[in-house]
Amino acid sequence: MSAEQPVDLDKALQWLEGDRRMLERIRVMFLKNMPVQVAALEESLRLGDADAAERMAHTIKGSAAMMGAGRMSSLAAEVERSVMESDLPGEAALRFAEFFAAYRQVMAALTAYGEQP
Repeated sequence: MSAEQPVDLDKALQWLEGDRRMLERIRVMFLKNMPVQVAALEESLRLGDADAAERMAHTIKGSAAMMGAGRMSSLAAEVERSVMESDLPGEAALRFAEFFAAYRQVMAALTAYGEQP
């Protein structure tokens, strides 16, 4: 995967043992559920709820990894780590901004993938 690719669907297919139909179902669920999860993470950071922020970042990290969105997963891990190690919102808010940019790229790539013939 090149540095420019936000999603490595070949990696996702490895997780799914080559099941393309399952990949499509997971892609659709990811596109539906991830905005809700990211909004919950952002809200918990805004409110200073470290426990909720840590849980959401952890959940997002795993979902992104399974979808083949390595950078998004890594940045969610950084948000999770910064929540555990620092005062909110400070460092966690900075990490969230980086994460959010990667998230938008992933969502665009997965949406475009679904629009291919």
